[in-house]
Amino acid sequence: MRNCILRISLICLLSVARGWLCYADEPDYLQLARYLSRGDESMMPSDGNDLDIITSGRRKWELLEADITAARQYIWIEYYRWREDAAGRRIHSLIIRKLQEGVEVKILVDDVANAFCHKEYYEELRAAGAKLQFFTDTDHQLWEMLPGINSRDHRKIVIIDGKVGYTGGMNLGTPNRDLWHDTHLRIQGPAVSSLARIFSRMWSERMGQAVNRDMTDRLAKEDTIITTSCHLETMVPSPGSFHNKTVQFAAGGGGDHFLEGGVCRILHLAKRYVYIQTPYFCPSGPVLEALKDAAGRGVDVRIMVPGKTDSKIMDTANSSFFKECVDAGITLLSTPGAFDHSKTIVCDNYLSTIGTLNIDKRSLEINYEDIALIIDPEIAVTRRDFFLKRSEGAKKIDAAELASMYKKKGVFMRFLRRNSRQL
Repeated sequence: MRNCILRISLICLLSVARGWLCYADEPDYLQLARYLSRGDESMMPSDGNDLDIITSGRRKWELLEADITAARQYIWIEYYRWREDAAGRRIHSLIIRKLQEGVEVKILVDDVANAFCHKEYYEELRAAGAKLQFFTDTDHQLWEMLPGINSRDHRKIVIIDGKVGYTGGMNLGTPNRDLWHDTHLRIQGPAVSSLARIFSRMWSERMGQAVNRDMTDRLAKEDTIITTSCHLETMVPSPGSFHNKTVQFAAGGGGDHFLEGGVCRILHLAKRYVYIQTPYFCPSGPVLEALKDAAGRGVDVRIMVPGKTDSKIMDTANSSFFKECVDAGITLLSTPGAFDHSKTIVCDNYLSTIGTLNIDKRSLEINYEDIALIIDPEIAVTRRDFFLKRSEGAKKIDAAELASMYKKKGVFMRFLRRNSRQL
């Protein structure tokens, strides 16, 4: 009996010590969480979430198709790019099938990003019964549209029956499914209701109609959640699957600089390291200063960018910021091969983010974006190790290479740097 009591006491002490080590900085992170919630308690972090961190486009498609197939009540979709190609058509056809089954579908899509899609591609969805709206309201007069015409809805959100949610870097199309590296998130649990609120607020703003939030909350709190095992008999558990995690969703855009402030706060909190993946690196003034300040405090700041993006102009625009960063002690890593479209941050074995937010002026200052903030040591360590593994094939950008680059393209680089908000 005595040994049993001693054993229990030891276990309790170890649990308390582990909790103290994990949450020693909790007051600072609580301030970050309160900032990202915008004072709305329903947008604070929630426990008990199951996550799939997806780095394979094929894996995302398998999960998304299975979840859409399992939908019984509604599907909400908000996407920056929904390509009219084989992969995009596959989701398109599946949505029409669900509409025929009586499932409610709401779709919000950025029309500027999809300007080259045929109008019939979307009208087919509307004709099948989908409630569909484009981000830019073209019913207004040109002069009414001009103030916001440069803004884009860059989010990639899917909500299914209030129980399953998706967000991250992957658009709906063949490049994201088959050709690019990327990172996406699938979530089940209480935080899905927060992601649903982000969708519903944008829907209400663009459509002028309120979404029934009571239904969203009720479905999110039900004991039963959608699973995909019955639809994917050959699927094995993903190494990116995690259970009972703390997650917070945050969103901003339209010039509010809100997520820019969130990134700056993460950088100010960093004590040991902060590792960032971004396809486009044209940071705003506050974020650039926060990066340099972190490096100046001795924080190991590493930024991973693709060797080549999907745009030669963005390749040059990215490089216009490199010299200042290298001079400040920031490590810049350039990945070879396929374009890496991931948008992630991991900090101090404690916090990680996955979302739609690039570290560029358009995302930080103009576009509508969202991020998932995951407050969990296990996931942070996993994301850190993934970053380090990805770094093994990357090239470190050095001062000599930059000097040669600036000599050849200096004038053009300075021009793009000044005008990077418009790229």
